[in-house]
Amino acid sequence: MKTEEAIAFIQPAGETLRSSGNWADLGCGTGIFSMALSHYLPEDSIVYAVDRTNYFHQDSEKVRFIKADFVKDPLPLKALDGILMANALHYVKDQLSFLKKLSTYIKPGAKFIVIEYDKTVPIPAWVPYPVSFARLTDIFQSLGYTSVEKIGEKASIYGNDMIYAALIAP
Repeated sequence: MKTEEAIAFIQPAGETLRSSGNWADLGCGTGIFSMALSHYLPEDSIVYAVDRTNYFHQDSEKVRFIKADFVKDPLPLKALDGILMANALHYVKDQLSFLKKLSTYIKPGAKFIVIEYDKTVPIPAWVPYPVSFARLTDIFQSLGYTSVEKIGEKASIYGNDMIYAALIAP
């Protein structure tokens, strides 16, 4: 996916994001969704792009890279207005516990944007712990979130799976 496609994919969350502040993109990879997210945020916002790899090379005024394993390492983040995870949550074995841990980094009322494959069967190397939209909804509702909305969907270039984008709010 290219940055322009990522911008369009999360566009339904655009109005919500325009009044938001600082976010983290956990498992940012090359930073395509970090840049897409920064497109919608106010000028004084920062996206902290977090990944254990060095694939990210797009630091800007609004996007700052942090080299870290978002699951295992303590992160230098606090009072975030939201967290984006694009094709990253499916690498987390205990997703519920992990999402509970993220509460230490976010403000009350923070939102999430999750982009995942809508599948239930694992592919060990690529999608070891799948997060279908139904499962995502169950997880976030168990955490007390009342709105889990599918804001985008498209066919994956890998196989017959669909990829969805979800906006989660308290």
